[in-house]
Amino acid sequence: MNKVLYLLGEGFKNIWRHKMTALTAIFSLFIALYIVGIIATAGNNTHKVLHYLRSKYKIEVFFSQNVSNEKAVGFIHKIKKIEGVRTATIIEKEDAVRIFKDQFGEDIVELLGYNPLPVSAVVNVNRNHRNFFNVEPIIKEIKSIPSVDEVRYQGNLINKIERNYKRIIDKLPYLSGVIVLIAVLIIYNTIKLSVYSRKEVIETLQLIGASNIFIKLPFVIEGILIGMISVILVFPSLFMSVKAFNYLIASFSSFNIKVNFDPFVLVWMFLIVILISIIGSYRAASNFLK
Repeated sequence: MNKVLYLLGEGFKNIWRHKMTALTAIFSLFIALYIVGIIATAGNNTHKVLHYLRSKYKIEVFFSQNVSNEKAVGFIHKIKKIEGVRTATIIEKEDAVRIFKDQFGEDIVELLGYNPLPVSAVVNVNRNHRNFFNVEPIIKEIKSIPSVDEVRYQGNLINKIERNYKRIIDKLPYLSGVIVLIAVLIIYNTIKLSVYSRKEVIETLQLIGASNIFIKLPFVIEGILIGMISVILVFPSLFMSVKAFNYLIASFSSFNIKVNFDPFVLVWMFLIVILISIIGSYRAASNFLK
């Protein structure tokens, strides 16, 4: 028990003896772990972003000017029967006028003296959660319906956004790996400086017969403490960052996405930090005690 207390005490003393070096290491490690936490949070919320993008897969159908609301209802029923169509909602002429006024602040009927807006429909297609859905056959069938004047579809743009987003997400684990390697080097260099600053003490311990493990352990504990302090600082930073992101998205954009912070990220981050701290500090101490 006395040995354990001694080793823990020496670990804390090493940090206190080299306060500036330890603070620099803690800050550097904090930045590295914060980036890894952001990457992990982004990865955990990928499904939400993709779900939001896929909710925008809509086909807009505009009928000819001479098509009445009643006649358009019959065409809507035909569209609903097309394979791959999930829903089809009619937008009557009067609804189109109201939507125009909401968007542009002008009553188009008062301006022109008549309603130039045609009856239209919004068509939602079924989407496979893994593969891109081919909407070309649906669009072709809709265009073949009599009195359909125009069909608009922005799915190609959304497909590109989704592909690029997934490509970025797929590369994030590699970036995380590089950052973890940097974290190991930070711990390694910090403990290396600590070991060299206590060169005479180590030589004295060797002369009185202290084992290499006994000499190394205080430095390993120092590395673990530096890593754990960094993780403790990362948790509130990540939590506040997610809260700030959600606030900015809700306040200044039309995106209906809420990012969640998974506390489990902190658990595996603790485990990773302990592992890299042990590797980095043990390696640094071992190089001196060859």
